Amino acid sequence: MTNSLSSEVLARKPQRPLSLYSPKISICLLVTCVTLFVLFQIQSLPTALSPPASAPSSSTWNSLQKWKSMIISTALTLKNCTDQLDSLDSKLRESVTFLPLKDLRYAHAAQEGHTWFMSSMYDTNKKGEVQYQQFPSNSSKGRLLCIKGHDSHDGAWNSYALAWPEALPRNATLMKGLTFISNSHYNHDNLWHGLSAMVPFVAWRIKNECATPSRWILYHWGELRYKMGSWLKNLMEATYSGTINIQSFEGFGDDEPVCFEKAVVMRHDEGGMSGENIMQVYDLIRCKARLYCNVGWEDNIKGRIGMTLFMRTGARSFRNESEVVRIFTEECRKVEGCQIMVAHSDNLTFCEQVSVYSSLKQLKKILI
Repeated sequence: MTNSLSSEVLARKPQRPLSLYSPKISICLLVTCVTLFVLFQIQSLPTALSPPASAPSSSTWNSLQKWKSMIISTALTLKNCTDQLDSLDSKLRESVTFLPLKDLRYAHAAQEGHTWFMSSMYDTNKKGEVQYQQFPSNSSKGRLLCIKGHDSHDGAWNSYALAWPEALPRNATLMKGLTFISNSHYNHDNLWHGLSAMVPFVAWRIKNECATPSRWILYHWGELRYKMGSWLKNLMEATYSGTINIQSFEGFGDDEPVCFEKAVVMRHDEGGMSGENIMQVYDLIRCKARLYCNVGWEDNIKGRIGMTLFMRTGARSFRNESEVVRIFTEECRKVEGCQIMVAHSDNLTFCEQVSVYSSLKQLKKILI
């Protein structure tokens, strides 16, 4: 019993690793190299002739012939395995199935659940958090997202698929880095709707080590869009501290798939986010905009109340702007410490707008 336990304890005892430069390893490597050299040289030996009189004994010759046969057999087996792997790779590439980016079967519930954009995919959805899809991930079983087509009038003509990194579709191009893909039910030109579409990306970034995208892809109902509003673009450049690269797929044919090394897809805008998380994102965006425009906080004068009328032009503007300003000015005079400011957003640069909003710490903003 004692010997048995001693042997067991000895077996469990960690063995001292051999040094990489020990004589034992050097001899083993030398013997291995010599053996491999001899085996490869055997292939050059003649097979049709019988062993000459001066050759080694017949048993030695037979052993050499046996080794030669084994090497040839192994080479044929390896070639067969390679051919099978190539065949499997080809089948995987051909099996990639592209589906319509906009699924018209769900037009009646375009914004519900899996929506009509990439309808076969479900979102990662935690209570109060942003709803998103990420590729590759466990839900995609490690597969990458691929997109084909760039129609800007009918999203049903564009398509998507999932593919293994080692077996991308034929003629596919792999885009490196992180790609943000946004599908909005409205559009990215409108200030409010565009900002609502961008908020979930900022929320995702906060929880993912401030990852910065290499490119953005914008869709409206699955239809490709090539730009976002200038104000929104400036705001995103401030938030991400860099140029916003919007992918247009210029130079790619309709039948040329594009796959993404890493992609994050949003299709619900702020949907699903709690008020607390939304405010956290807006606070971050405000701070980033102030840093971008080098606008600091001004000390608030005690008792001062700031009122800003942010006017607009176009169909939704006031017919009699001067009368509106007069009414608000008279009401402001009735309150001690009230100061009124009138500004036109279309006459201000992005940073001038940031400065206007930041000029008063207590600010009552009326968006018209």
